[in-house]
Amino acid sequence: MSLYKEFMDIGEYYAAGLFEFPEAGVEERYANGLKRFFENARLPAYDGGALYPCGVHPYSCQPDLALYPHYCNTHYMNHARMKEKSEVCYHIALGEMNKVTGFPTPHTVGGAGWTHSFPNYQRVLTEGLNSYRARVEALPEDDFKRGMLLVLEAMEIYHRRSLEVLREANAPEKLIAALERVPYESPRNIYEALVAWNFVYYMDGCDDIGPLDRHLLPWYKGEDLVELIRELFRHVDVNDGWSGTLGPDCNGITRDCIRAIHNGRRPNLQLLVTPDTPDWVWEEAIASIGTSCGQPALYNYALYQKTLHDLMPDIPEEDLKRMSFGGCTETMIEGLSAVGSDDAGINTALVFGEWMREALGRCESYEDFLAGYKKKLRKVILETLDILNAHRRTRAMYRPSVVRSLLMDDCIDNRTEFQAGGTRYMWSVINVSGLINVIDSLSVIRTLVYENKTYTASEFIEKMDGRDPEFLHRAKACPAYGVGNETVDAIGADLTHMIADAMGERECYPRGSFFPVSNQFTTYADAGRRIDATPDGRGRGEPLCDSMGAIHGNDTDGPTALLNSVSHLPLYRIIGTPITNIRISKAHLPMLKSLVLAYMEQGGMQLQVSCLSREEILDAMDHPERHENLVVRIGGFSEYFNRLSPELKQSVLERTEY
Repeated sequence: MSLYKEFMDIGEYYAAGLFEFPEAGVEERYANGLKRFFENARLPAYDGGALYPCGVHPYSCQPDLALYPHYCNTHYMNHARMKEKSEVCYHIALGEMNKVTGFPTPHTVGGAGWTHSFPNYQRVLTEGLNSYRARVEALPEDDFKRGMLLVLEAMEIYHRRSLEVLREANAPEKLIAALERVPYESPRNIYEALVAWNFVYYMDGCDDIGPLDRHLLPWYKGEDLVELIRELFRHVDVNDGWSGTLGPDCNGITRDCIRAIHNGRRPNLQLLVTPDTPDWVWEEAIASIGTSCGQPALYNYALYQKTLHDLMPDIPEEDLKRMSFGGCTETMIEGLSAVGSDDAGINTALVFGEWMREALGRCESYEDFLAGYKKKLRKVILETLDILNAHRRTRAMYRPSVVRSLLMDDCIDNRTEFQAGGTRYMWSVINVSGLINVIDSLSVIRTLVYENKTYTASEFIEKMDGRDPEFLHRAKACPAYGVGNETVDAIGADLTHMIADAMGERECYPRGSFFPVSNQFTTYADAGRRIDATPDGRGRGEPLCDSMGAIHGNDTDGPTALLNSVSHLPLYRIIGTPITNIRISKAHLPMLKSLVLAYMEQGGMQLQVSCLSREEILDAMDHPERHENLVVRIGGFSEYFNRLSPELKQSVLERTEY
């Protein structure tokens, strides 16, 4: 019996296509799996809206499927389900998956080999997908060409079956007529453009929705798009999709996108801010943030542009203007880049805890202790990047991202797969957690062990582990990050440079650089579970600090002092994005524009703002049934409050409210 028939007999049609032609090239095999998937998968029912596809993506709504495609890792496998269906098929599929090496590591913090991205929506809308077929057919005959032709077949099957769903449901003729045209031909109006955008979003697997206010403009005639965009955003939300970028050139579509996200969870909207951002945009952004959703987050457009140009001096201005943020908030060039997004993690607090317990008693000076920690941290960084490169290398060989090889420039022209270097730009973003905990811990050790000699090393660790009240009081009184203390902030600046320098010692496979990001979203609780007590006041197993903000309770001198500490760090080196959360009362929201512009003028890169009172949070904790639609900003994205763990709910509560 052929492998194809074995997998088809157990209802695993993606796997059947993958193993149907075992001697074919890897792009052809995976594209054939996609084709067989769309031939057989159930499509979501039409929900009566103005856009289709809708609802949960076909990848995710097949409850009996064990192996299925995914935009990021190419595919996922439910091991238990596949093993239950067939031991033989399970081991065959496992052998395919095990060709890719690498993860996790002890330092994995939110993401391991992830690759968020944006299709080139602009090109699809402008040229239509028929032009893609012409470009592929013009290629010389090889595995890549055969793979891309199969992707086009899979897309055509999905498109045809979507139209069948609409006709059977007696959907509005306007929607059917639009989808009969797009995305194969260029849209004729704004409605057809949004239908095309929605279809491409689903075809890509429901990752990032892209910069709507840039690329819809050729079809925009001043229509009110709020409800259409809100429907599109619901599709992002129900699929746990990610980001969309707005600005810096703002227009009526920008306005409608911000209005559509009121009280919304996804997409994560990032507004590119300049000193010339119009007042009406600030008014719209502040009104949306005031609904508690934390949307949009605010980004220093000029500094990101300068930093990317400094890192890549040859990048053309027209490409640089395509800067966007994918996944939670990772820096990308939409339509033109393959970015390892939270590709790996470095838990700086885990390394610190190990070093402190190993070496505090034998380091005669603070300088010796710090130098030893930095040496150990550098070693961990380089080892992690080597593991990641092995993963990236084997992934490029054995697990192609075939849809993105079609939809991202310049894979077709280069005849090279997305993961293997086909796009114009590549880099990898490494998530750094626990940095603020380490900064404050170093300050406490320097003060209590080396300067004041309040404790010996053994006494220090004993009192810290025992949660001795006097120790905790003294530690709390030590200089801390978050109040503009130049000495403490200098520790952070020094460590940030060291981390970025270490990442610069490796080139990521197949090309490009490694860049830090501080993007803890919901992972800062998990990142602290394996770590014993630390000198900053954390107890054993408690959450780490959320991204670049202060440890809760330390930022006692107001938002300006906090942001002074943040901007004292060389944030331009955390180009992946240094996330900073603040919580502002509704009464103080009118001050937001001046606060943000002042922060960005002194080097602040990103700010996300929550507007939720302590009383509202406590009521949501006590009466979750009253707050089913309450959305709060976490580290990099917004989330329904009721979905957060008790630890994360408490963390949101403990944020200082200005």
